[in-house]
Amino acid sequence: MTALFWTLIALIAYAYAGYPLLLMAMAAVSGRRSAADDAHEPQVTLLIPAYNEERVIAEKIDNALALDYPGHKLQIIVASESDDDTDAIVSRYALRGVLLLSSQERRGKVENLRRAIPAATGSILVFTDANAIFRRDAVRKLVRHFADPRVGSVSGRLAYRVPYGTAAAYGEELYWDMEMMVKKASSDLGSLPGANGSLFALRKELYRPMGDRRGDDFELPIRVILQGYRSILEPDAVSEEAPAETYRDEYRRKVRIINWMVVSALLLLKEAVAARRWLLAFQLLSHKLNRWAVPFWLLALLPASVALAPAGAAYLGAALIQGTIYSLALAGLALDLGGRPVPAVAALPLYFATVNAASLVGLLSRAAGREARWHKRADGIS
Repeated sequence: MTALFWTLIALIAYAYAGYPLLLMAMAAVSGRRSAADDAHEPQVTLLIPAYNEERVIAEKIDNALALDYPGHKLQIIVASESDDDTDAIVSRYALRGVLLLSSQERRGKVENLRRAIPAATGSILVFTDANAIFRRDAVRKLVRHFADPRVGSVSGRLAYRVPYGTAAAYGEELYWDMEMMVKKASSDLGSLPGANGSLFALRKELYRPMGDRRGDDFELPIRVILQGYRSILEPDAVSEEAPAETYRDEYRRKVRIINWMVVSALLLLKEAVAARRWLLAFQLLSHKLNRWAVPFWLLALLPASVALAPAGAAYLGAALIQGTIYSLALAGLALDLGGRPVPAVAALPLYFATVNAASLVGLLSRAAGREARWHKRADGIS
């Protein structure tokens, strides 16, 4: 039991502290930046997948048309599988050069994007979401890195349009601050495994089709790395979204994301090993698979801690810490379910519990053969 306890502690500590510190040390020793050129203006295609986006699609297109990027070098494609008024709204922008690719068959986001690629005229593809609003210089900040022929993929950064406006957003912002350190280190190593789905770009020649129920923002940048190119982060390229209103919304979103990503992660890990991309394999094992497995380690750690509590202060302390975190999370959940604000003291414990519960359900549902679908919240946000 003692060996199990310390093994679980090591796995959890490695996921949240050991791996980030190790990666940052590696970046400090051997990291390098891309040779970005602010004057670089390649032909760009902005791809907007849409499923019943009538509430937000006009704002999204207006935002795209107002970007600080030459209009004759920016193609805007809306690939729609909608059965509401989305297509009618998009059609109003036809004279302004917006291309609508409409389908009556719902096959999911990845297939929706895939059928749009042949129509793309840009050498750089920029992927986004219909509810993501770009800052004016976002595309310019992204594409300047493609002046470096070694760069194949560039990810932007997500910011909330009303930062800390909800308890779930507060927890997400704290989590994202910690995650950003890992992303910056990965970027300096030229091996950012995954991207911000609301804003990322890659060279069209490096695009590779994938399965319908896989995460494009996760798999596409990794396939760029497998092809020998760099995948990096541009934190000054910013897209903004409304935060999840409740932890329930955030939980459902993360279940869907992990349900999609786990199959990709296993396939890509196998390919990384076969291609001897050892850094990428290390990242997938450490930051994806082990991180997603943390809820299993937590479920085993609590009873182990309680059983060992009489044997020493370390075990008792571990049991008390876990009890405190879970008690605060449950109290925060009760407030959230009751429509009441969650105080800061409970926000991070509840977000921690939400993320790990979503990982657990996402992994188990995928193991049971259940695939998440591209869907919308009741408020119309993807």
